[in-house]
Amino acid sequence: MRLTSRAALAVAAILFAAPVLHAQASFNIAAGAALPVGNSSDAFKMGYNLTVGVGMKPPLAPLGFRIEGMLNQFDVKNTSSASARLLAGTANLTLSGAGMPIPMGYAIAGLGMYNASYSDFPIANPSSSTKLGFNVGAGINIPLTGFSTYLEARFHYVTKAEGATSALKFVPITFGLKF
Repeated sequence: MRLTSRAALAVAAILFAAPVLHAQASFNIAAGAALPVGNSSDAFKMGYNLTVGVGMKPPLAPLGFRIEGMLNQFDVKNTSSASARLLAGTANLTLSGAGMPIPMGYAIAGLGMYNASYSDFPIANPSSSTKLGFNVGAGINIPLTGFSTYLEARFHYVTKAEGATSALKFVPITFGLKF
C-alpha cells in the first residue's frame, strides 16, 4: 500500500470512529407523581415531582452519568394547609445496554443532598433541614426522532432530620423528555 492510500484510510477511519466514540450529552425534564412509602406514607399524601437534569453517556459504553435537580411537594395528612417541600440535587450513574432485561431499559442510582422545609406544619418549631440521601430505580427510554421520552420510577431515601420520627422515603414515578 502506498503512503497516500494509508493516510486516506487513516483519515476515513478517524472520521468514521470519532462520532461513535464521542460522549453524548443530554438535557432532560420530567414530571410525575411522588408516592410516600413506609412511615412517610403515614404522615404525607401523594404529591408531585418536577425534575431537570443533564447527562453524559458514551454511545457504546453501558455506564452514563446524570446530574439532576428536583422539586417534590407533599401535603400532610389530617390537615388542610400543611405541606412539605423537598428540593434535591443528585448525582447518578446509569446502566443500560444489552444486559438489561427490558429492551431500551436502564437502571439508575445515586447520592444527593435533600432540603426539606415545611409550611404550617403541625410541630412546635417548623424548620428547614438539609440531609444526605440516596436513590435507586429503573426506567425505559423510548427514542423518537430528534429526542426521546422516558418513564422512570426511583426509590429515594433521605436520612432522618432532627426532630423527625423517621427517615423520609418516597417513590416518584415520572414521565420525561430527553434532548
